[in-house]
Amino acid sequence: MKKYILYLFVLPLLSQCSQESPAPEIVEPPTDVFEQPSEPITDPPTTNTNRSNILFIIADDLGVDAVPRYPFGEQKPHMPTLERLMDEGIRFTNVWTNPVCSPTRAAILTGRYGFRTGVLNAEDAGRINPSEQTIHRSLNELNDSPYQTSIVGKWHLSARNSPNVPQEMGIGYYAGLYTGGVESYDNWSLNINGQSTNQTSYITSALTDLAIEWINEQESPWFCWLAYNAPHTPFHLPPANLHNQGDLPNDESSIEANPLPYYLAMVESLDHEINRLFTSVNSTTLADTVIVFLGDNGSPGQVVQPPFSNGKAKGSLYQGGVHVPMVISGAGVSRQGVTEDALITNVDLYNTFLEIAGLEVQDQLDSQSFYPLFQNSNTGQRRYNYTEVLSSRPNRSGYTIGNEQYKLMVFDNGNQALYRYDIDPDQTNDLLENTLDGEASAAYEALVSEANRIRN
Repeated sequence: MKKYILYLFVLPLLSQCSQESPAPEIVEPPTDVFEQPSEPITDPPTTNTNRSNILFIIADDLGVDAVPRYPFGEQKPHMPTLERLMDEGIRFTNVWTNPVCSPTRAAILTGRYGFRTGVLNAEDAGRINPSEQTIHRSLNELNDSPYQTSIVGKWHLSARNSPNVPQEMGIGYYAGLYTGGVESYDNWSLNINGQSTNQTSYITSALTDLAIEWINEQESPWFCWLAYNAPHTPFHLPPANLHNQGDLPNDESSIEANPLPYYLAMVESLDHEINRLFTSVNSTTLADTVIVFLGDNGSPGQVVQPPFSNGKAKGSLYQGGVHVPMVISGAGVSRQGVTEDALITNVDLYNTFLEIAGLEVQDQLDSQSFYPLFQNSNTGQRRYNYTEVLSSRPNRSGYTIGNEQYKLMVFDNGNQALYRYDIDPDQTNDLLENTLDGEASAAYEALVSEANRIRN
């Protein structure tokens, strides 16, 4: 039986704002949308021999504070689709990405840290070298029967005048937003395999349409990376049938004064459209699909919720900038309705994708597969999470490394900070400001040693 893998990257939480006008009705996903295969895997094979299709959905600017069932943030969006995925699969609690989008995407695409690829921010160090070996190219070159591959949605890894880079990097079909964002969700440029046209359809729905069309055309194993740009700015009120935030005022001054409900409405529209994708794909295909949902970095400072704070959100190495939601469900995922605390960094998705597809992992990469966690707990490989960013602000630029309790931040200006982030998530108590006790001292030495090993 062919197995299909659907990867989802989800964006920030939607807040519960009370309104006098009744909220539009949100249709709950049918109970059979996430039907499991008739012969689920119960034991982790030494080598996965399934031919799995992969759909990878990534949300733009969505941290753990903006997602249901994560113990951060007070206002949560209505996300029945994502919560259904949690019920049918695994909610991961210790996933780190880069603080901004381009390095996160490059790390997933290549399985390599940013200091190796040179992609360390979304500006001057945000362009990927087309010679990099992508997961798409590996799914072709490592297989006797090549996968059909695509990226639908946000790219943001190349210059505007280089529209053919996705094809040069082995991505069979590219359709989406080539730049980092749009000025309007209703007026944007669609790039399809290097050709651009102006679009006036709502972009979250338009990207969903493109993914549905491509997936339904496939007759052999496929990998579709669906990269929504929601809920990235500009904050706005989506079409009423796509969210549950009610009849909010739609003028710029109201949005600027309180952007959170609009951000949450954008997250809800994402959840709504993901459900529409599920109901529009052949049910047999969906039953043979593994679904992975991920945010690309933390929530923006304008809308980040406690315990995280503005200045320690998107763009920063603090937890508010790098701690993101990830949910995995579907074929081959025998653990259902569970949380998983294993350490995972976004770079690890590369080798995990390969294992899902029945291929050997590439040990020369930074990526560490967590595929065994689909069936068994206590099988995580990673002992330390690591991520980095390059910034013009020297007190932001640098790297961070952490274990389950302690997190070391090393900045390019020479400053360091150590936090017990499991009990201090906003990282307000720098342990290096005082004499370290024995446990903290040992943790500091171990983190320094591992960082040196990684970077050297």
